[in-house]
Amino acid sequence: MTSGTVIIAAHNEEAVIGRTLEALRDALVNQCIRIVVVSNGCTDHTAEVAAQYEGVNVVDIRVASKTAALREGDLHAASGPRIYLDADIVLTSRAAKDVVDALSRGAIAARPPHAFDSSRATWIVRSWYRVRAELPSIATSLWGAGCYALSEGGRARFEEFPELVSDDLFIDRLFLPGEVTIVATDPVIVTTPRKTADLLRILRRSYRTQPEVAPNGGGLSVGQRGQLGDLKALLRRSPGRSGDVVVYVAIIAFGRLRARFARSSDRWERDTSSRQLD
Repeated sequence: MTSGTVIIAAHNEEAVIGRTLEALRDALVNQCIRIVVVSNGCTDHTAEVAAQYEGVNVVDIRVASKTAALREGDLHAASGPRIYLDADIVLTSRAAKDVVDALSRGAIAARPPHAFDSSRATWIVRSWYRVRAELPSIATSLWGAGCYALSEGGRARFEEFPELVSDDLFIDRLFLPGEVTIVATDPVIVTTPRKTADLLRILRRSYRTQPEVAPNGGGLSVGQRGQLGDLKALLRRSPGRSGDVVVYVAIIAFGRLRARFARSSDRWERDTSSRQLD
């Protein structure tokens, strides 16, 4: 019996959508989770690959828009909790079920823990993500993991997804820290960019679009504003990590500088290196 829905907005994700759906195969077989893949504006075979998985509801829309895909996914969702999952993020069947169970028992907003796979990245990118993995303000927020989930009550806090690029930041700002549950289950696996330029590309997109989500916070969410305190605490605990912290701060500063002087654009800066499976 279906108890919740996983909604996946997928734009030209032919290379990774199979990996994402394979991790959810047990949930499909047991029919405990409904999975909706919204192929939006694809010029590859994303929809065809997703359709090979029996039980997956594949919806194809012409416009290349994550917002439009999320709205469409909501139209095809079952009753109960909803998990919104990026197409390149690996969420296990166990984690999906555990998150849905937590939301069904009273949690309002939740997600699994997250882990970064930087095994194929350069040392600078690995250093950056070593720090990011240890920041409590990120580990306890809904944004930044490529996966967040809402109960029916949580989803009722807004009507439809607004025309924003940073949907996870928008969702994060709807809930107080005490309303967010990080479920003790399998972590979602976030494959990191491979090179510094790839990392800066996605940071530029994030920082360029944050002010539209948090206009009164300097473009920062509560979790992001807490990073400075997290970094100071990390250095107090582990003074030897100063090199990693310097790399982390320098990358963020450069990313924000690039975003500040970037021309306004609807273009979605995309990291393709993390989607290479070789």
